[in-house]
Amino acid sequence: MSHPENSNAVKNTSNAPKDVQDLFMPVKIALSDRPLGLLEVGQKIKENGLGFVPEASRRETRLSAPFLGRTVHHISGPDEMRSVLMEHWEDWKKSPVAQRILKPVLGDAILTAHGESWRRQRMSLQPAFIKRRIERFIPAINAIARATGETLLQGEPPVEVASPLYDATYEVIETLLYTHPEADDRASVRGAIETLLVEMGALRWSDMLPLPDWMPRHMGPKAKAALRVFQNSTAQHIAQRRKSGTFGEDLLGLLLEAQDEETGQTLSDQDIRDTIMTFIAAGHETTAVTLTWTLYLLSQDLKTQDRVRAEVNAVLGEGEITAENLAQLRFTRQVIEEAMRLFPPAPIFGRVADKPSEICGYRVKRGDICMIDIYPMHRHHKLWDNPDHFDPDRWSDERRPKDRLQYLPFGAGPRACIGSSLAMMEAVIMLATFVRMAKFTPVAGYEIEPKLTITLRPKGGLPLFVERA
Repeated sequence: MSHPENSNAVKNTSNAPKDVQDLFMPVKIALSDRPLGLLEVGQKIKENGLGFVPEASRRETRLSAPFLGRTVHHISGPDEMRSVLMEHWEDWKKSPVAQRILKPVLGDAILTAHGESWRRQRMSLQPAFIKRRIERFIPAINAIARATGETLLQGEPPVEVASPLYDATYEVIETLLYTHPEADDRASVRGAIETLLVEMGALRWSDMLPLPDWMPRHMGPKAKAALRVFQNSTAQHIAQRRKSGTFGEDLLGLLLEAQDEETGQTLSDQDIRDTIMTFIAAGHETTAVTLTWTLYLLSQDLKTQDRVRAEVNAVLGEGEITAENLAQLRFTRQVIEEAMRLFPPAPIFGRVADKPSEICGYRVKRGDICMIDIYPMHRHHKLWDNPDHFDPDRWSDERRPKDRLQYLPFGAGPRACIGSSLAMMEAVIMLATFVRMAKFTPVAGYEIEPKLTITLRPKGGLPLFVERA
């Protein structure tokens, strides 16, 4: 695949940065510095999931080249993102590769649906994520965050922090869904979810072939068994709630009572089941990986960690995080924003042109592939000062980027993440609680390696020393 440098010019949009010598430069992913053939693309994807992306995407904003009889467009600029994800979004569908990987597990839920099915689900689900509804869950998130902080403090040093964070965010989404989940099947369902996440995160050679959309992706017996465990558990929750006659005010209750405002149509049990799986897969996975990378960055930059701790103590004193004081944790939020810039949970995704369209005036044909290169855009040399360095102050009011489309941890346009506000609220509460309770320092000599599976995880987890603050 060749990478001609044919792109629109962009301007630096951030204000004066700190001296680069004062900033920590975290690990980064090696992108491709030359054209790759099919076998090389497959090998790069197997190695780290992003190795096939051209390094030139950090200097240019569109690269177009023929590949397997189609044209592939790599885009990594805000104007191009606006064109594909907002202005002409209906011309583009989710990539066939993503559909083959996700649909066997997620079904026709909001993440994979198109057309009327997607519109109906989006309209039905939107009310579940309004501010006053998600703020009701703050006390539950506080409790889970405190318990997780104690788990981290009591672990055998050095503590592998990623696993407890995944457990914590899973417990949050489970509590938000069911309020009081059944303890007897929690372990088996949690294990089934992890098996299914591994299944969806394992890219195969066959996924890259131009197979027809109707051809299902093969699932192994272990993944099939895990899917049955999850589906049976979810069906039981739905049946019990319907039988009770009281839907409740958790997310399951909201799904059961959700209606399309235009048609009055409600969600079927299968819609609800697929949506719950999507919430669990997308909701807990992305928040956990964001928190993991944030703790990695703070462990390497103790001055910034101390600033977060000082802000949390000043805002909260001896009290709890509430809806009223959450907004005051501004620097804590900036740290999370910067972590998601450097390590976006979904660093790349694809679209296929469903009809002739354009990218900023550049004509594209039906069947063309567009790679939405979030990771290169978040580290773009023409969009950011010191793009590879950890600098939470770039999110201050004075330095925050003027074009919001150069920063897309939750996507953009009509198909942007529906739960972004909930995810950010949870991440701020979790991080504030952890740093309030504990000090995190690195393990000397440990080399962290980003690995793209379903999200951008640190390969092998993240060991840190954790001591009481």
